[in-house]
Amino acid sequence: MNDFRSDLTGLCEGRFTGALRIEGTPAGVMYLREGLIAAITTPGAPGPESLLLKSGRITEREWSAAFAAGAAEERVGEELTNAAGVSAAELEVVAVSALYDAAFVLGLNRPERWHAEPGTTPLPLPVRPGVHPGELLRETRHRLSSLSQQWGSPQHLAAQRVTATGRATPSAVPNTRFRDILLHANGRHTPRDIAFLLGRGTFAVTTDIVSMAHRGLLDGRPAPSSAGAAGAAIRQPTRQEGEGHPAVDHPGVDHPGAAPPAQAPAPVPPAALPRRRPRHGRPGAGQHGTGA
Repeated sequence: MNDFRSDLTGLCEGRFTGALRIEGTPAGVMYLREGLIAAITTPGAPGPESLLLKSGRITEREWSAAFAAGAAEERVGEELTNAAGVSAAELEVVAVSALYDAAFVLGLNRPERWHAEPGTTPLPLPVRPGVHPGELLRETRHRLSSLSQQWGSPQHLAAQRVTATGRATPSAVPNTRFRDILLHANGRHTPRDIAFLLGRGTFAVTTDIVSMAHRGLLDGRPAPSSAGAAGAAIRQPTRQEGEGHPAVDHPGVDHPGAAPPAQAPAPVPPAALPRRRPRHGRPGAGQHGTGA
């Protein structure tokens, strides 16, 4: 059986440009440019569009207009900067954070099958010039191992329906991130569901859920393991495969911003995306250019 990590490394070394389509639960697509990963899409994690819209940073009409005007030539970011006032730095943070978050979700389970399709696909908000696969593999492994040590099986945790304990009252919780999660902790939503509802990364929401369970705010019995994320799709690469180490959104810390993506492409908390003040005559919602 082919090894996914080895195949991805080979595509990087061969400076492949195209799409690596992954079948599994969830499925996903990695878009490579000259061997570097420019974007990842998966239904398991919010993409840049969802992060921007759910945070209130842009309206659906603004996204739709930017997509219609610039998608074919990858100028969506420029259009958003011109029309909605979103800086290039903000967009870069969002795009990098979404890419790492999607990799984490895909790393929860071994892919069933995958195949590469050469060719350039226009992307709404690509990461330029891209992320080295070795760096992405290493950070994904770090996140899976961190959850395993704090909770137990990350795969089991990702499938759990989040339920608040009887004593958990949102208004009495000072942490705004915890408060937002409690509002949706009704036993019907998984961490992924809550991430989409809040416009936050799936990994960031999951780590907050672990921290909340330890504090008695959510139901659950953490069973930490020192064995790491055994059976995960992506194993630890060697040091030569990527330099540096992205920072992680630590649970229980209500930090208002994000570091530059070149140093710390971590999941972006909602506070890192400034909310726009309502203005008179705001246009109504339109159709999205892409799906989350």
